Amino acid sequence: MRCLELFCGIGGFAAAVAGHAQVVGALDLSGHAMEVYRHNFADHGGRQAHLEHLGEEELLGYEADLWWMSPPCQPYTTRGKQRDLEDHRARSLVRLMEIIGRRGPQVVGLENVPGFRGSQAHALVLETLREAGYQVAERLLCPTELGIPAQRERYYLIASRRGLHPWSEGTSGPMRPLADFLAAPTGEALTPYLVPGPMLEKHGPGMRIFDLEAEPGLVANTFTGAYGKTWQAAGAYLRLGQGRVRRFTPPEILRLMGFGPAFGFPEHVSLRQRYKLIGNSLSVWAMRAVLAAVPGLEALGQEAAGPVQG
Repeated sequence: MRCLELFCGIGGFAAAVAGHAQVVGALDLSGHAMEVYRHNFADHGGRQAHLEHLGEEELLGYEADLWWMSPPCQPYTTRGKQRDLEDHRARSLVRLMEIIGRRGPQVVGLENVPGFRGSQAHALVLETLREAGYQVAERLLCPTELGIPAQRERYYLIASRRGLHPWSEGTSGPMRPLADFLAAPTGEALTPYLVPGPMLEKHGPGMRIFDLEAEPGLVANTFTGAYGKTWQAAGAYLRLGQGRVRRFTPPEILRLMGFGPAFGFPEHVSLRQRYKLIGNSLSVWAMRAVLAAVPGLEALGQEAAGPVQG
Protein backbone atom coordinates (compact mmCIF):
# COMPACT_ATOMS: atom_id res chain seq x y z
CA MET A 1 0.00 0.00 0.00
CA ARG A 2 1.32 3.42 -0.98
CA CYS A 3 0.92 6.04 1.76
CA LEU A 4 1.22 9.84 1.84
CA GLU A 5 1.96 11.31 5.28
CA LEU A 6 0.58 14.86 5.69
CA PHE A 7 1.48 17.03 8.72
CA CYS A 8 4.01 14.24 9.29
CA GLY A 9 5.89 15.71 12.26
CA ILE A 10 8.80 13.47 13.24
CA GLY A 11 7.18 10.39 11.69
CA GLY A 12 4.77 8.63 14.03
CA PHE A 13 2.80 7.25 11.08
CA ALA A 14 5.96 6.10 9.31
CA ALA A 15 7.11 4.30 12.46
CA ALA A 16 3.72 2.61 12.81
CA VAL A 17 3.55 1.20 9.26
CA ALA A 18 7.24 0.30 8.88
CA GLY A 19 7.49 -3.07 7.16
CA HIS A 20 3.80 -3.09 6.25
CA ALA A 21 3.32 -0.21 3.80
CA GLN A 22 5.35 2.09 1.55
CA VAL A 23 5.50 5.77 2.50
CA VAL A 24 5.92 7.57 -0.84
CA GLY A 25 5.86 11.12 0.50
CA ALA A 26 5.88 13.05 3.78
CA LEU A 27 5.10 16.75 4.14
CA ASP A 28 5.13 19.18 7.05
CA LEU A 29 5.43 22.93 7.51
CA SER A 30 7.95 22.64 10.36
CA GLY A 31 11.55 22.66 9.21
CA HIS A 32 12.70 21.27 12.58
CA ALA A 33 10.30 18.33 12.36
CA MET A 34 11.26 17.61 8.75
CA GLU A 35 14.95 17.55 9.63
CA VAL A 36 14.31 14.87 12.26
CA TYR A 37 11.97 13.00 9.92
CA ARG A 38 14.58 12.82 7.17
CA HIS A 39 17.22 11.78 9.71
CA ASN A 40 15.14 8.67 10.48
CA PHE A 41 13.27 8.04 7.21
CA ALA A 42 15.65 9.20 4.52
CA ASP A 43 13.92 7.30 1.70
CA HIS A 44 10.38 8.62 2.29
CA GLY A 45 10.66 11.79 0.25
CA GLY A 46 10.15 14.04 3.26
CA ARG A 47 10.10 17.76 2.57
CA GLN A 48 8.94 21.02 4.08
CA ALA A 49 5.75 22.33 2.49
CA HIS A 50 2.79 24.57 3.28
CA LEU A 51 -0.16 22.26 2.70
CA GLU A 52 -2.63 25.11 2.33
CA HIS A 53 -0.89 26.20 -0.86
CA LEU A 54 0.22 22.85 -2.27
CA GLY A 55 -1.12 22.14 -5.74
CA GLU A 56 -3.82 19.52 -6.17
CA GLU A 57 -1.97 17.80 -9.01
CA GLU A 58 1.17 17.63 -6.92
CA LEU A 59 -0.64 15.82 -4.12
CA LEU A 60 -2.36 13.45 -6.52
CA GLY A 61 0.96 12.86 -8.24
CA TYR A 62 2.12 10.72 -5.32
CA GLU A 63 -0.47 8.14 -6.45
CA ALA A 64 -0.99 7.15 -2.83
CA ASP A 65 -3.68 4.70 -1.72
CA LEU A 66 -3.82 6.18 1.78
CA TRP A 67 -3.48 9.75 3.00
CA TRP A 68 -2.71 10.17 6.70
CA MET A 69 -3.29 13.57 8.31
CA SER A 70 -2.38 14.95 11.73
CA PRO A 71 -3.41 18.60 11.27
CA PRO A 72 -2.59 21.29 13.85
CA CYS A 73 -4.46 20.75 17.11
CA GLN A 74 -4.33 24.33 18.43
CA PRO A 75 -7.77 25.30 17.03
CA TYR A 76 -9.37 22.56 19.19
CA THR A 77 -7.16 22.14 22.27
CA THR A 78 -8.50 23.07 25.69
CA ARG A 79 -5.43 25.27 26.27
CA GLY A 80 -6.05 27.25 23.10
CA LYS A 81 -8.72 29.75 22.15
CA GLN A 82 -10.71 27.03 20.36
CA ARG A 83 -11.39 29.22 17.33
CA ASP A 84 -12.04 26.10 15.25
CA LEU A 85 -12.33 26.83 11.52
CA GLU A 86 -11.77 30.54 12.16
CA ASP A 87 -8.20 29.73 13.23
CA HIS A 88 -5.74 30.25 10.36
CA ARG A 89 -4.08 26.95 11.27
CA ALA A 90 -7.23 25.10 10.16
CA ARG A 91 -7.01 26.38 6.58
CA SER A 92 -4.75 23.58 5.41
CA LEU A 93 -7.25 20.96 6.60
CA VAL A 94 -10.07 22.76 4.77
CA ARG A 95 -7.95 22.82 1.62
CA LEU A 96 -7.20 19.10 1.85
CA MET A 97 -10.85 18.22 2.41
CA GLU A 98 -11.78 20.14 -0.74
CA ILE A 99 -9.34 17.97 -2.71
CA ILE A 100 -10.44 14.75 -1.01
CA GLY A 101 -14.08 15.56 -1.76
CA ARG A 102 -13.27 15.75 -5.46
CA ARG A 103 -10.46 13.26 -6.03
CA GLY A 104 -9.54 11.61 -2.76
CA PRO A 105 -7.53 8.38 -2.30
CA GLN A 106 -9.01 5.02 -1.40
CA VAL A 107 -8.27 5.50 2.32
CA VAL A 108 -8.06 8.61 4.52
CA GLY A 109 -6.87 8.69 8.14
CA LEU A 110 -6.83 11.53 10.65
CA GLU A 111 -5.62 12.10 14.22
CA ASN A 112 -6.20 15.03 16.56
CA VAL A 113 -6.90 15.99 20.17
CA PRO A 114 -10.19 14.81 21.73
CA GLY A 115 -11.56 18.36 21.43
CA PHE A 116 -11.61 17.96 17.65
CA ARG A 117 -14.64 15.71 18.01
CA GLY A 118 -17.77 17.85 17.87
CA SER A 119 -15.98 20.83 16.30
CA GLN A 120 -16.95 22.55 13.06
CA ALA A 121 -13.86 21.02 11.45
CA HIS A 122 -15.02 17.57 12.57
CA ALA A 123 -18.42 18.17 10.97
CA LEU A 124 -16.75 19.32 7.75
CA VAL A 125 -14.57 16.20 7.61
CA LEU A 126 -17.49 13.82 8.20
CA GLU A 127 -19.74 15.55 5.67
CA THR A 128 -17.03 15.61 3.01
CA LEU A 129 -16.07 11.96 3.44
CA ARG A 130 -19.60 10.61 3.52
CA GLU A 131 -20.69 12.61 0.48
CA ALA A 132 -17.60 11.29 -1.35
CA GLY A 133 -18.65 7.70 -0.69
CA TYR A 134 -16.31 6.70 2.13
CA GLN A 135 -17.16 4.32 4.94
CA VAL A 136 -16.15 6.17 8.12
CA ALA A 137 -15.09 4.86 11.53
CA GLU A 138 -13.97 7.07 14.41
CA ARG A 139 -12.94 6.60 18.01
CA LEU A 140 -11.10 8.01 20.99
CA LEU A 141 -8.17 5.82 22.01
CA CYS A 142 -5.57 6.05 24.77
CA PRO A 143 -2.44 3.86 24.88
CA THR A 144 -3.45 2.79 28.40
CA GLU A 145 -6.22 0.75 26.73
CA LEU A 146 -3.42 -1.22 25.05
CA GLY A 147 -1.50 -1.86 28.26
CA ILE A 148 0.96 1.02 27.78
CA PRO A 149 1.54 3.01 31.03
CA ALA A 150 1.28 6.45 29.43
CA GLN A 151 -1.81 8.55 28.88
CA ARG A 152 -2.28 10.11 25.46
CA GLU A 153 -5.95 10.02 24.50
CA ARG A 154 -6.54 11.17 20.93
CA TYR A 155 -9.31 11.24 18.35
CA TYR A 156 -8.80 8.91 15.37
CA LEU A 157 -10.71 8.55 12.12
CA ILE A 158 -10.37 6.03 9.31
CA ALA A 159 -12.38 6.37 6.08
CA SER A 160 -12.24 3.89 3.22
CA ARG A 161 -13.86 3.12 -0.09
CA ARG A 162 -12.70 -0.49 0.32
CA GLY A 163 -14.58 -1.24 3.51
CA LEU A 164 -13.13 -1.48 7.00
CA HIS A 165 -12.43 -4.19 9.55
CA PRO A 166 -14.00 -3.72 13.00
CA TRP A 167 -11.70 -2.45 15.69
CA SER A 168 -10.87 -4.72 18.61
CA GLU A 169 -12.30 -3.55 21.90
CA GLY A 170 -10.83 -3.60 25.39
CA THR A 171 -7.27 -4.04 26.57
CA SER A 172 -4.76 -6.52 25.24
CA GLY A 173 -3.64 -7.57 28.70
CA PRO A 174 -2.39 -6.18 32.01
CA MET A 175 -0.72 -2.80 32.21
CA ARG A 176 3.02 -3.07 31.67
CA PRO A 177 5.37 -1.78 34.36
CA LEU A 178 6.56 1.73 33.73
CA ALA A 179 10.07 0.61 34.66
CA ASP A 180 10.20 -1.55 31.51
CA PHE A 181 10.36 1.62 29.42
CA LEU A 182 13.09 3.37 31.41
CA ALA A 183 16.86 3.47 31.05
CA ALA A 184 18.15 5.85 33.70
CA PRO A 185 21.15 8.00 32.76
CA THR A 186 24.06 8.01 35.17
CA GLY A 187 27.00 10.23 36.01
CA GLU A 188 27.35 13.40 33.98
CA ALA A 189 24.70 12.16 31.54
CA LEU A 190 22.13 12.59 34.31
CA THR A 191 22.85 16.28 34.91
CA PRO A 192 20.71 17.79 32.07
CA TYR A 193 17.65 15.92 33.35
CA LEU A 194 17.80 16.89 37.02
CA VAL A 195 15.16 19.37 38.16
CA PRO A 196 16.99 22.38 39.68
CA GLY A 197 16.48 22.76 43.41
CA PRO A 198 14.78 26.19 43.24
CA MET A 199 12.36 24.90 40.59
CA LEU A 200 11.56 21.83 42.66
CA GLU A 201 10.93 23.95 45.72
CA LYS A 202 8.68 26.34 43.80
CA HIS A 203 6.76 23.92 41.57
CA GLY A 204 7.15 20.58 43.34
CA PRO A 205 3.64 20.52 44.89
CA GLY A 206 2.11 20.83 41.41
CA MET A 207 4.43 18.34 39.69
CA ARG A 208 3.57 14.67 39.20
CA ILE A 209 6.62 12.98 40.73
CA PHE A 210 6.83 9.19 40.69
CA ASP A 211 8.56 6.92 43.16
CA LEU A 212 8.96 3.67 41.25
CA GLU A 213 9.86 1.61 44.32
CA ALA A 214 6.99 2.80 46.48
CA GLU A 215 4.25 3.09 43.85
CA PRO A 216 3.59 0.05 41.64
CA GLY A 217 1.28 0.34 38.65
CA LEU A 218 2.22 3.92 37.78
CA VAL A 219 0.84 5.49 34.60
CA ALA A 220 2.51 8.60 33.20
CA ASN A 221 0.32 11.55 32.32
CA THR A 222 0.53 12.96 28.79
CA PHE A 223 3.89 14.38 27.79
CA THR A 224 3.20 17.61 25.91
CA GLY A 225 5.39 19.78 23.74
CA ALA A 226 5.92 22.02 26.76
CA TYR A 227 7.75 19.32 28.75
CA GLY A 228 11.18 20.62 29.70
CA LYS A 229 9.90 24.20 29.62
CA THR A 230 6.77 24.12 31.78
CA TRP A 231 7.19 22.36 35.12
CA GLN A 232 3.54 21.54 35.75
CA ALA A 233 0.86 19.76 33.69
CA ALA A 234 3.27 18.83 30.91
CA GLY A 235 4.38 15.34 31.96
CA ALA A 236 5.69 13.24 34.83
CA TYR A 237 8.98 13.17 36.76
CA LEU A 238 10.97 10.51 38.61
CA ARG A 239 12.16 10.69 42.21
CA LEU A 240 15.76 9.70 42.82
CA GLY A 241 17.72 9.28 46.03
CA GLN A 242 19.11 12.19 48.04
CA GLY A 243 16.11 14.40 47.38
CA ARG A 244 16.70 14.61 43.66
CA VAL A 245 14.06 14.54 40.91
CA ARG A 246 14.68 14.08 37.20
CA ARG A 247 12.80 14.43 33.95
CA PHE A 248 12.10 11.48 31.73
CA THR A 249 14.69 11.41 28.95
CA PRO A 250 13.69 11.75 25.27
CA PRO A 251 14.54 8.05 24.58
CA GLU A 252 12.30 7.00 27.48
CA ILE A 253 9.37 9.04 26.21
CA LEU A 254 9.96 7.72 22.71
CA ARG A 255 9.72 4.16 24.09
CA LEU A 256 6.44 5.02 25.79
CA MET A 257 5.23 6.42 22.46
CA GLY A 258 6.19 3.20 20.66
CA PHE A 259 9.16 4.40 18.58
CA GLY A 260 11.88 1.81 18.01
CA PRO A 261 15.44 1.94 19.40
CA ALA A 262 16.92 3.13 16.09
CA PHE A 263 14.93 6.38 16.15
CA GLY A 264 17.09 9.37 17.00
CA PHE A 265 17.84 13.05 16.50
CA PRO A 266 20.60 14.93 14.70
CA GLU A 267 23.20 15.81 17.33
CA HIS A 268 22.67 19.57 17.08
CA VAL A 269 18.96 19.37 18.00
CA SER A 270 18.65 20.80 21.51
CA LEU A 271 17.09 18.94 24.43
CA ARG A 272 14.27 21.48 24.60
CA GLN A 273 13.52 20.99 20.90
CA ARG A 274 13.55 17.21 21.27
CA TYR A 275 10.95 17.37 24.01
CA LYS A 276 8.80 19.71 21.93
CA LEU A 277 8.92 17.53 18.81
CA ILE A 278 8.18 14.33 20.73
CA GLY A 279 5.32 15.99 22.61
CA ASN A 280 3.74 17.00 19.30
CA SER A 281 4.04 13.51 17.82
CA LEU A 282 1.82 10.41 17.78
CA SER A 283 1.52 7.25 19.84
CA VAL A 284 2.81 4.53 17.53
CA TRP A 285 1.00 1.94 19.68
CA ALA A 286 -2.36 3.63 19.13
CA MET A 287 -1.65 4.24 15.45
CA ARG A 288 -1.13 0.52 14.83
CA ALA A 289 -4.38 -0.34 16.58
CA VAL A 290 -6.27 2.23 14.52
CA LEU A 291 -4.71 1.33 11.16
CA ALA A 292 -5.49 -2.36 11.69
CA ALA A 293 -9.01 -1.49 10.48
CA VAL A 294 -7.66 -0.87 6.96
CA PRO A 295 -7.75 -3.89 4.63
CA GLY A 296 -4.14 -4.82 3.94
CA LEU A 297 -2.88 -3.49 7.29
CA GLU A 298 -4.57 -6.03 9.58
CA ALA A 299 -1.23 -7.30 10.90
CA LEU A 300 -0.61 -3.96 12.62
CA GLY A 301 -3.20 -4.94 15.21
CA GLN A 302 -0.84 -7.66 16.45
CA GLU A 303 1.90 -5.05 16.94
CA ALA A 304 -0.31 -2.47 18.66
CA ALA A 305 1.00 -3.61 22.02
CA GLY A 306 3.96 -5.74 21.07
CA PRO A 307 7.19 -6.13 23.05
CA VAL A 308 9.06 -2.99 24.01
CA GLN A 309 12.10 -2.50 21.82
CA GLY A 310 15.44 -1.35 23.16
